[in-house]
Amino acid sequence: MSEVLRLGFAGLGEAASRVLPDIAPLPLIEVTGAADFRDAALQRFREDFGGQTYDSVEALCQSPDVDAVYVATPHEFHARHSIIAAENGKHVIVEKPMALSIDECEAMNAAAEQHGVKLLCGHTHSLDPAIRKMHEIIQSGELGRVRMINTWNYNDFMVRPYTNKDLESSHGVVLNQGPHHVDVLRLLGGGLVRSVRAMTGNWDATRPAGSYLCYLEFEDGTPATMAYNGYGFFDTAELFGWVGEGGYARHPETNAHGRRSFNEIRGPGREERLEEFKERLRYGARGIKDEGASHGWPGLDDGSHEAKHQKFFGLTVVSCEKGDMRQSKDGIIVYGDGVKREVAIESSLVGRQAEVMELYEAVVNGRPVGHDGRWGEATLEVCLGVLQSAAERKEIAMSHQVPVRDSM
Repeated sequence: MSEVLRLGFAGLGEAASRVLPDIAPLPLIEVTGAADFRDAALQRFREDFGGQTYDSVEALCQSPDVDAVYVATPHEFHARHSIIAAENGKHVIVEKPMALSIDECEAMNAAAEQHGVKLLCGHTHSLDPAIRKMHEIIQSGELGRVRMINTWNYNDFMVRPYTNKDLESSHGVVLNQGPHHVDVLRLLGGGLVRSVRAMTGNWDATRPAGSYLCYLEFEDGTPATMAYNGYGFFDTAELFGWVGEGGYARHPETNAHGRRSFNEIRGPGREERLEEFKERLRYGARGIKDEGASHGWPGLDDGSHEAKHQKFFGLTVVSCEKGDMRQSKDGIIVYGDGVKREVAIESSLVGRQAEVMELYEAVVNGRPVGHDGRWGEATLEVCLGVLQSAAERKEIAMSHQVPVRDSM
């Protein structure tokens, strides 16, 4: 193959409307094809990229003009579409969650290994520059051994225009947002989670779970906690001067506006109205030049301005033998023995660019994939453990964990 990685998209929904603006500027990535059942999305894709379009993932995966497939279809199709791509000799990036069961993950990994293709599991905030800088400092030994990790995210996820159908397969926030949190903790803690004890929260009887609180223990005894609350009251963006998850300016009233809009459409017809709003966020309604527009939903202003700071998935604090670390607006702050210093982050890769370039380096330059299928399977196992622990109200042992690779 050439030094340019030709990428095809399986699914042109909301995920694609966020992914494509990030990767379109990359000179080593060429977006050459897409599959979807929506004519408006396919037409907009042809206008934006001039690539080939298909009405099925199978047809996309058979294209000789595609080297790798970005699987951005609904969660329940991740395994099937990744396997189809592998069977056609295409490398794969699959959106989180990797799949919905360990058996599906095993089948995906087996297909990738059998057909000699790379499988990368994205997107997660373990690729954020600040998290990777913390990992770098941990690896250097500067602060000694990791002793404790805590990560929390409070936002308005549950009052955004998602229908219950959107949230059911992911068990609300657990399989949708949980992979971000788990990947961050696993990268910083060494990868090997021994056990999980968790509770999920369903504070709105009409919706799937919108919160979780979890205690993880790593094999070396390091404890970690992760908390997520998507009900739209407190927002951890407030702690960073109202910088949102995408690094954009976030209005202090975003959550309140979103809650008000969501509450106004309770009752009969709510799902239909939410689906109408959701359609405005899908590729084809937006296009890459329209990325960030809220399209009339008051709770969606995270992308309405040019990103000026680094991305955040809440607040993460790492406690080591010789100091603590946390994110700042543009770097990380290290608290040592009587010394506090800020470490600036300089990264030319933003958002999903990092994961796409990780696949590029693996395919073109033969470098190992850090966020590979075995890593993704281990992350999903922890998320499924959260659900099982909450249901059975007991600690759940892990058995599919893998360590952090040097390539990460």
